[in-house]
Amino acid sequence: MNFLNRAIKNVLRRPTKSILLAITFFVIGNLVIVGLGISSASENAKVLTRKQMRAIVSYEVDYTKYYQDAEAIENEDERMEFYNNSPKLDTELIKTMMSDERVAAANSFSNWTTMYSTDVQSVPNPYASSQSGGGTVTMSDGTSYEYVEPGFKIQANNYPTQIEIYEKTYEVIEGRYYTQEDIDNTNYVCLITDELAEANNLKVGDTISLTQMQPNQIEQYAQQLNAKVDDFKFNLEIIGIYHNAKELDPNDSNTQYKQTYEVPANTILMPASAYNDFSYYTGKLMFDYYKSMDTTGSYGEYPSIEEYSQVTSSVMLLKDPLDVDGFVKDYEGNMGEYTKLNANNAEFKKLSRPLDTMSFFANVVVSIVIFTAIVIITLVTALTLKTRSYEIGVLLSLGVSKVKVVLQLFSELLIVAVLGFTLSIASGYMIAGKVGDMVLEYQTATEDKYATDDTYQYVDPESYFTTISQDTLISQYHVTIDAILILEIYVVGLGVVFISILIPSGMIMRFNPKQILINTY
Repeated sequence: MNFLNRAIKNVLRRPTKSILLAITFFVIGNLVIVGLGISSASENAKVLTRKQMRAIVSYEVDYTKYYQDAEAIENEDERMEFYNNSPKLDTELIKTMMSDERVAAANSFSNWTTMYSTDVQSVPNPYASSQSGGGTVTMSDGTSYEYVEPGFKIQANNYPTQIEIYEKTYEVIEGRYYTQEDIDNTNYVCLITDELAEANNLKVGDTISLTQMQPNQIEQYAQQLNAKVDDFKFNLEIIGIYHNAKELDPNDSNTQYKQTYEVPANTILMPASAYNDFSYYTGKLMFDYYKSMDTTGSYGEYPSIEEYSQVTSSVMLLKDPLDVDGFVKDYEGNMGEYTKLNANNAEFKKLSRPLDTMSFFANVVVSIVIFTAIVIITLVTALTLKTRSYEIGVLLSLGVSKVKVVLQLFSELLIVAVLGFTLSIASGYMIAGKVGDMVLEYQTATEDKYATDDTYQYVDPESYFTTISQDTLISQYHVTIDAILILEIYVVGLGVVFISILIPSGMIMRFNPKQILINTY
């Protein structure tokens, strides 16, 4: 380790040179800390915001592209044919994604619909205005009928892992949630809310009857279709009672216009297989009737259960919000022409644009500083070595290996660099914080044209995507000096020293001791 002792003595023996180099490394260190600090803070802000958001990925039909392509078709018959072959979600792909260990729960609905009941009273909207509800509807031919609004919202899931159950928004307080066996066996079972159960004096084991048509019209339909009234009643056994944590917001001006089925207490949960089976049964009755009325013999093909089992919405909740991008990347190659995986990254990227811009320029600054530092330190070292040729020649003549000489030169620079970078940590932190805040304020102001609305709202039936504001994202921006950042600073310093010493060392090490001593290089 004699080379290290010689390096320390040389640093102390030439204080002016050592101090100047230390100041150089100090300035370099400050600039590197500013760049790395801003870049790290920007990335951390996005990560922290992501962690606050629901890890949601929606598998959906890209209706925007579909309808754009449809409107581009000039031939009317071809356009109608295009509409008749509307895109569908791939149920096998849904199963594959559901089996991914990153998925915690999924709402894969075959139907998201409303229904009536012949024996259960829905919980009314306590904030409803006088305009809400049903009423008399007059048809174009002058006839009228009494319209009754649906009382219940149906969530029929294809999997026993509903997102609301996983997140405890829905919490089963009596009985149980339906199982995969219930789904596979098409069991006519359901769960109702505790409010609905209390309002109707219902308990686990009771049966409720739902219908897809207004109760006051069932008998008319039955007679018209030559069927029984019971054919249109969907009888379900209550296997569980759950508490719905969702509530109507009395401060929302739109609450007074909410229909009865929009009251959270009126949400009924059931296996999709049961709902699809009942819909298929009633659909066949109607098909048979209308086919019997068709005199042309071209009414169409008999409906299949698959038509009623088509998944219309598939939303997956991942275990970790940071897995969203990777999950989308892994499966987006399996998308059909008009289907897509939507994680609303476009909106997130729009809001994080100021941070991305800051991070980009911060990285550019660091790259320029490192390159400039290497050039400057290389030149300084080269000039210094010119004055130390005799010392180097003597060391080589005494049998000191070229490697140890290079290590001595490297150690001298490294000692000074460590001193300069260490002193720069505290000052660099303060500078990075102030510079980062100033740049962020300016960048946010100039990016207002990309986000005229401070918040973005994801379009989804249940708003599964988290709504955040740009202020929320920006509030996560904090420049901090942690162990990782300090390590990065020292690694940068080590790299600068290593590269800077290579060229000057090569200038001398390529000659033998005699050539160095007689200064022939």
